Amino acid sequence: MNRSYFPLCLSLLSGVVYATPPALEEVLVTGELRQVNQLTLANSVSVISADAIAQRNAKNLEDILNVAPNVNFSTGASRGRFIQIRGIGERSQFESPMNPSVGVIVDGIDFTGLATGVATLDTAQVEIFRGPQGTLYGANALAGMINVTGNGAADATEGRINVGVGNYGSYDVSGMVNAPLAENVGWRLAAQRNVSDGYIENAYLGRDDTNNIDELNLRNLLRFDISSTLSLSLTSYYIDIDNGYDAFSLDNNRTTLSDEPGHDRQETHAHALKADYTGLSFADVTGLLSYANSQTEYGYDEDWSYRDICSIDSDCAYYQYSTTDNYLRDNDNLTIDLRLLSKPEEQGVRWAMGLYHRDQTVDLLRTYVNNDPDGDPYLPVATPEISTYSSDYQTENTAVYGQLDIPVGDRLTLITGARLERFTADFSDSQNEQFAPEDNLWGGKIAIEYQAASNHFVYALVSRGYKVLGFSPDPDLNAADKTFDTETMHNYELGWKAHWNNTLQFSTAVFYQERSDIQIKQSRSYQIDNTTQFVDLIDNAPGGENYGLETELRWYATDALSIVGTLALLETGYDTYLNCSHVDSDLANGRCYDMSQRPQAHAPKTQYFVAANYRLPAGLMFRLEVEGKDSFYFSESHNEQSDAYTLLNARAEYALGAATLALWIKNITDETVETRGFYFSHDYGNDPRNGYAPEPYTQKGAPRTMGASISYEF
Repeated sequence: MNRSYFPLCLSLLSGVVYATPPALEEVLVTGELRQVNQLTLANSVSVISADAIAQRNAKNLEDILNVAPNVNFSTGASRGRFIQIRGIGERSQFESPMNPSVGVIVDGIDFTGLATGVATLDTAQVEIFRGPQGTLYGANALAGMINVTGNGAADATEGRINVGVGNYGSYDVSGMVNAPLAENVGWRLAAQRNVSDGYIENAYLGRDDTNNIDELNLRNLLRFDISSTLSLSLTSYYIDIDNGYDAFSLDNNRTTLSDEPGHDRQETHAHALKADYTGLSFADVTGLLSYANSQTEYGYDEDWSYRDICSIDSDCAYYQYSTTDNYLRDNDNLTIDLRLLSKPEEQGVRWAMGLYHRDQTVDLLRTYVNNDPDGDPYLPVATPEISTYSSDYQTENTAVYGQLDIPVGDRLTLITGARLERFTADFSDSQNEQFAPEDNLWGGKIAIEYQAASNHFVYALVSRGYKVLGFSPDPDLNAADKTFDTETMHNYELGWKAHWNNTLQFSTAVFYQERSDIQIKQSRSYQIDNTTQFVDLIDNAPGGENYGLETELRWYATDALSIVGTLALLETGYDTYLNCSHVDSDLANGRCYDMSQRPQAHAPKTQYFVAANYRLPAGLMFRLEVEGKDSFYFSESHNEQSDAYTLLNARAEYALGAATLALWIKNITDETVETRGFYFSHDYGNDPRNGYAPEPYTQKGAPRTMGASISYEF
């Protein structure tokens, strides 16, 4: 595929007859200290509305990430759980604790590291902040932050139901009901069930559902207007995910051979209590208390094959292996956030200050099963060899933060923000490894806003973010490899936002991010008991840089035609860093791979998205989307890259009264998209049929999918 779709789109749009277009609505960003108009915010943020989510037929957070510039994700699971912003972010988690670079907040509840469970159920909008958000969000927002806001409880009785079907045995049912329970009590309940067989065929088992989707999401909201100055809201979520995970094929296609397919499960109970009090004369008070418990289970067939894949008379028959790996985590997360904000009607300096505390406990039980401890798949195994590993990881983050908005004349505003954070942790495991890291951290920002005209806004921003220090607990590592330092980043950004006649909105920003002590995930591989064992560790590279450009556009060209588009350019690199885990290292001769020769992983140089909606008076709407992404490196441990791609999507809607019928198709030309990639080492791959020769393996994204839905509002 190439970018030839752009001339096609332009030619289709060139015949549009112009008329007086409607006005674009104001977009308010809720993830800041105060609600702020997106066009007067000194920050890079994309806002994806409920309407845009519906037009993407998006059921999960991963379905909308490509709409925002410089946002990428990796799978290695049933969904894109791991998110990268401007080339920064984790790509997997196995045994070791993880310090996320991208935070995820849903209705005030911390879902960081648990993005699999973030559905689009009853979502008002999704805000994707790019760059360090050190003032407000601290340690889990080095690269950026995703803030998901659900719909509030309305004063009127209303509801909605939606039913959809698609190929690959897919169907979804969702509904919402909103009703006032009393004069000052609002209630809203929403539910969604999403099911699919998936697009993987397991040839060995003769099944087409080993990589299935089976997800249930419930959201309940109660709003209490206690008085004219005090309101409370209680939001609760229940999430039950029982997805399959059978995605990697020895033949690098969508046909697998595993005899014990994996799974990707999550059960979450989450609650958030928010209080807003406006009765003080000098400030407004906002308090947030949230708690979430998530039980996750992630397991897979490590050999991606069956025990007798090699015939008994072949060369490979007696050195193949058969193993499974399973990770069961119990995650408890409690957060408290208390804020004082100056009155919105006050003139002059505006201020905000806050106290934050987060207490998290993650218990892990890993179970590793070797079905062939003797290395002979043709000998019966009475009892597989089972090894277990457990750990307990407790962390506390306590912070104080604040911000001043200081007007300097009529058009210029100086913004200063700062956060001081104390991090402590306690780790122990079944191998008698113990760690108790602690650190004092700080982040913040200085921004200058200039309202050049009523419709032109420019800003300059310097911000600092951080990601906490940590450890790699595997006892096979030497002491020097077990600990790593806090990573910090300085972000320098210039931006311009503008609108014309309320029909065209445009924003662009250039940024330069200077990283220090970059935390890089590596692995060591060993042959133990006739199996390939990989040991994860985190190392620090001295430094690097990420810089580029991001542009977004919204345009009502006519009363019928609207266009949205994004473009992202990104360059990344390391300072001199010798990576001894890279497959091109020559350890026998004392040579490690120099990472300054190549870009950082999961950092495509170009991304773009264009969507055009054309509405006809008869209730018809047609939508055409083009989205694309440049190639990118999969990992810092090898040089395998994804293929660049361009996808074409389409949707047609017919609205008749309160009902809407929609037909949609994604990836019309059936392109291959690679979302995760491995290359297993100098000495051995994963296929016994070729002697475990080193070779790349990739997880594939969705092929062509299509479906229909009908919704009804009442």
